[in-house]
Order: sequence, then C-alpha cells, then structure tokens
Amino acid sequence: MPVPAAVGYAVVGIIAGLVALIHQGPNSFVPGVCERLEPYLLSEVVGQELAVSQLSDAICDHVSNENPIKPLIVSIHGPPGVGKSMSHLLAARALYNQDPSPQTQCPGPDCPGYKVLYGMDYIASEREQQHALLRASLLEHCSRYPEALIVVEEYDKLDCSTRGFLRQLFENARVANVTLDRSVIILESNSGYLQLHELLQAAGHRGRVRAEEAQRVLKDLVFDLWRADGCEERSDTLKMLALVDFYLPFLPLERPHIEQLFRMKLKERSHALAESKQAAGLTWDEDVVKFLTDRVDFEQSYPIEGAKEVGTLMTRYVSRG
Repeated sequence: MPVPAAVGYAVVGIIAGLVALIHQGPNSFVPGVCERLEPYLLSEVVGQELAVSQLSDAICDHVSNENPIKPLIVSIHGPPGVGKSMSHLLAARALYNQDPSPQTQCPGPDCPGYKVLYGMDYIASEREQQHALLRASLLEHCSRYPEALIVVEEYDKLDCSTRGFLRQLFENARVANVTLDRSVIILESNSGYLQLHELLQAAGHRGRVRAEEAQRVLKDLVFDLWRADGCEERSDTLKMLALVDFYLPFLPLERPHIEQLFRMKLKERSHALAESKQAAGLTWDEDVVKFLTDRVDFEQSYPIEGAKEVGTLMTRYVSRG
C-alpha cells in the first residue's frame, strides 16, 4: 500500500532530525564574527571592496544587536562571475565557524543554518506543488535554525505567488510560528549589469562609486522589474522594497582583477603541490600571468564572463605543469 503523504512527510522529518543529531553542527552564529568576517571575505573576493565592506558591516551590526526587530535583508546585484555567490558562501563559513577554511563543509554539516534557494522558476503544471514544498522546507529550516543565513538566488525572477509568500514571511514570520529576527537574508540577482557599468563609467574608478548612488539605482531597478510583473498593488511592492536594508553593487571586474585572481590561483596550486609532496612547489613570473589573462575573453577591459574562465584556464594550462 502507498504510504499516505502526511505519514511520508513525518517519516522524512524524523530521519532528518536523526541525521542532524548524528552530526550536530553549530545551530547559531558563533562568537567573533565581527573580527574575522571582512578580512576573510576580502582575502578571497577580488575587486568588490564596496559591496564586501557594507555586507560585513551590516552583518556585524545585526549579529551584535541582542534584540533585532527584523531579519537583516540584503539585496546583492551584479553580473555572473563577480563574487556574489562566493561572498555568501564565505559569510556562511565565518558565521558558523570560528576557524573557517576551504575544508569547511559548507554548505553541509559545518554550516547547517545556511540555506540557498535556487531554481524557483517553475513550470506552470508544477507550480502549486513546488510552492507547498518550498514553504514547508523554508519554515522547517527557520524553526530549526533561528539564526539562519538564507539566500534566494535570482529573486527578481520569482513568480508572483513565491514573492508574495516571501514578503509575508519576511514581514511577519511569527504568523507562521517562526522567528527570523536574528537571521540574515541575502537576495541575489544577476540584474543590474548595465546600471552598474554606467555607475562605474561615470565615477571613473570603482573606488569613487558612492554607496548611496548605487543603492538608489539598484532599488529603482528592482521596483521597475516588479511593477512590470503586475503581481501586486503598488503599496505591496513598496513594502517589499522597504524590507530590504541594503542594495549592494558587485561591480563588473576589470583586467587587473583577473590578473590578481590568476596570481592567487597559482599560489594555491603551488601550496597544494608542496603539501601533497608531488613537487617542491610551483614557480612563475608575470609573463605567465599575462599569458593566462590574455586568454580570457574581454569586452574592452571587462571580462565577459567575470572570473568564470579563471578556473578553466588554470586547468587547461597549469594542471599538467
């Protein structure tokens, strides 16, 4: 006989609980976040000092507040390959581990409160069922981890029902018998390339891009995208916009950033070879960095795919020595 759906969900919940007990990672943010977060992010994320510094300050202020009245909600924008996903992964490592490292199982048991929601653009025939599963999964996660880091990828593309559910959850989670006040919500979007490129061009240098101007431009962009969907009343769109504390620009990368990334990857490869005793290490000069960077596709000084080609080119030209 088929197992009734309610019983099946209960069994799944019990199994998940037993698994969590077997490997109980940190259920809340560990102490010392403010001291390690920004340096850790800047050690890995290249060319995004404006976004990283604001993200770090926002998280630090939030976790230091003993009685926040709402979750911290941050909207991050920029083209693919510029460090958005890397930033929230590193933030998760630092939030749940006092000694974060690449060996940290995150996502995974070392970062159990870290949840990334993606691929939510459902086909119409599956939409109702997927919404129910999403709602149940998210509410269960928030109940289990009151200090959660939740990421919603490509949130600007959410359908009307999903966006409405998230707005209600962020606005008043207690109605669903969960609390999000101590959690951090990151809304990730690939939209805004043109606007960020124009900001960068107008400023003349990424160090002169003003946080307030980027906030205004990105907030206006999201407003226009949502109003074009026609999902809700204007007042509800404004409510959702107002729930977001920061709109952060992950600016297009430039050639010097790609060169810096290749230097970092070469150092990592050298260290790995030495650690594995396969070789004493790896040596190179700036001609190697230039050789690798010249093989990246650029449009003027901007890499078309951000940093995505760096790993491919390292494999193609460096792995075999």
